Amino acid sequence: MSTTFWSIWRRLYGEGKFKKFLSRTIQTIIAVVILTMQITTNYNWLQIVIAFGISVWVIIQYWSRAIGEIIDAGLNHNQDAKSYDRWFRVPLDWIYDKLGKEKYVGFYDFWYSLIRYAIGAIPLLCYSWLVLLLMPFQYFIYLGCHKFFMNHPKLYNSNVLKYITLNEPKNVAEVIHGALFGLIVGIM
Repeated sequence: MSTTFWSIWRRLYGEGKFKKFLSRTIQTIIAVVILTMQITTNYNWLQIVIAFGISVWVIIQYWSRAIGEIIDAGLNHNQDAKSYDRWFRVPLDWIYDKLGKEKYVGFYDFWYSLIRYAIGAIPLLCYSWLVLLLMPFQYFIYLGCHKFFMNHPKLYNSNVLKYITLNEPKNVAEVIHGALFGLIVGIM
């Protein structure tokens, strides 16, 4: 149940067209309530308040932040600092400068997305170490979906996939990423 909910919710949350039917605010509230219910193990008021606070953090920091350029998993070599418009770009750029490495290409996206998702997922560590799997694997989900679509370009034009809005690698990656999140939350 958790895996199904989060995979569908993530796809709908990532789809801009769906906002016409249900605002992003309502979608966020639904996700916060569901996550709070899933991670609350003891229904005393303090446990619920803590779970609610963690849920708000996770939904806003883990899911609500745009992923932007990192969804290409390092395949686009025409990106610059504007493509990575988050504060954690600054320390990452500093490290890359110290190492003499080229920024905004290749594994820069891995480190950027690792930091971006880790910040959102860290509070869930209170419930299970399995949350550590969320941090690096989302990068490989996006990369795998991009490479799969590159190897099978006919998928972009599939009428069936267009109908269910899964005719882009980002969209498929959202479903898989949501399912992984739901699986981990479901077994916490």
